[in-house]
Amino acid sequence: MAPPFGVRRMCAAMRRPLAWSFFLAVPVILGPAACGSNGGADGPGGPGGGPGSGSDASTSYDAAPGVDASSSAPVDAALDAAHDGPVSTMTPIKHVVVVVKENHTFDNYFGTFPGAEGSTTCQTTSGAIPAPHAPNSTPRDLCHQHSCALGDWDGGKMDGWLSVSGASQNGDNLFCAQYQESDIPNYWAYARKYALADHFFADVLGPSFPGHAFVLAAQAGWATDNPGLSLLNPYWGCDEAAQYTVPVLDHGTCTTQNVAPCFDIPSVPTLLPAGTDWRFYGSDYYLLPEIWSMFDAIKPVRQTSLWNNVVNVTQFDGDVQSGKLPAVTWLVDQDFSDEHPTIGGVCQGENWTVGHLNNLMQSPLWKDTVIFFTMDDFGGWYDHVPPPRQYGCDPATPYGLGFRLPLVVMSPYVKPGVYKNVAEQASIVKFILENFHATQFLADLDPAAQDKQANDLMDMFDWNQAPVEPLMLTQRSNCPP
Repeated sequence: MAPPFGVRRMCAAMRRPLAWSFFLAVPVILGPAACGSNGGADGPGGPGGGPGSGSDASTSYDAAPGVDASSSAPVDAALDAAHDGPVSTMTPIKHVVVVVKENHTFDNYFGTFPGAEGSTTCQTTSGAIPAPHAPNSTPRDLCHQHSCALGDWDGGKMDGWLSVSGASQNGDNLFCAQYQESDIPNYWAYARKYALADHFFADVLGPSFPGHAFVLAAQAGWATDNPGLSLLNPYWGCDEAAQYTVPVLDHGTCTTQNVAPCFDIPSVPTLLPAGTDWRFYGSDYYLLPEIWSMFDAIKPVRQTSLWNNVVNVTQFDGDVQSGKLPAVTWLVDQDFSDEHPTIGGVCQGENWTVGHLNNLMQSPLWKDTVIFFTMDDFGGWYDHVPPPRQYGCDPATPYGLGFRLPLVVMSPYVKPGVYKNVAEQASIVKFILENFHATQFLADLDPAAQDKQANDLMDMFDWNQAPVEPLMLTQRSNCPP
């Protein structure tokens, strides 16, 4: 959820004491149109059976070249006994960690990954163009609000990016730019060692507000865009000032209405069985003191004692080291390491991720953990694979699916390779609910939720394989500016 350009300038200026005092004194207000042509304020499958059923779709999986999971050493049985918790699970997984970063498509991060369905060219209405090399920190944001996503998608032809203002300036074709393995070597190392899904889609053609909500609730209250933003109170959700609303599809039709971004909807914590603890580890929002979390928009969490489960990300490493990591956690940076264009470089963001994952992988918790690493939305970048569930504005499939996002799954039990089956953001929710023996899906409580029909990702795992070892990586000290 990066702030719009003026806010980014202010955030940079806030590092200077005089500018900081000015910032506190002057209430700069940004309305719903803040996204504009630059993308603006941004933030943060096959049918499945009932809970515990696993996926009934056939597995499509390409083995990772040079990876032999059977060569990994088994986990020490003594540690198994020492650290098994009381939580009942369908699988050996006792801890699910969902890492959400900002604004990249699959082609943008993994378009040249071996064995994956990538592309090194971008189709436009004027023909194909070669993908330029993406810079560590981009010169501008790309529009990724709902209207821009619809233009990019172009009715499924996937060639409309140049019709969106700012996608290319002076012929730089920034929308088409790609990172190479040398730019994000540690993310590629995770993908080579564990599993990379190359048909994992956002659940909406749009930006961060719905994107972040889907990994918490498998829905976003039919929201298609971001709410307006007050600089002095930029926390989307129930804390939003009354004049700032969010557009929603009215009962799944193409008609929209603007409503307060505070939704009385169920989310993962609603259905976790008693004793299954959870926590959202979030960061401060660009030097402002409060923790940013999309649970702010979910009334049964924000307006109850469950909000106490939203804590600062600085607690994550300590909870891991003390063995107190909850069963379900979200790990979300909303600061200068979030990988959002113009905010921080992808190298710096990768270092943030590696630091936390090193800490987790070298702990006894690794033996029964799965890490889902993904993005909140497409960020305006190109991707060449049409969403297989098309946007339609009808009550049955109002959202369709959005563009592909990276999904790297790390666990001792994940099958190494490129995972080919169609999945979506709501699949992560479905995996959590099934794994922890929830007796219902969120869709059983609210038909807007997409978890019931989503692929549950269970076929990414082999619960009988020799556990895949942890991968300790080195944070880079020579990040480009």
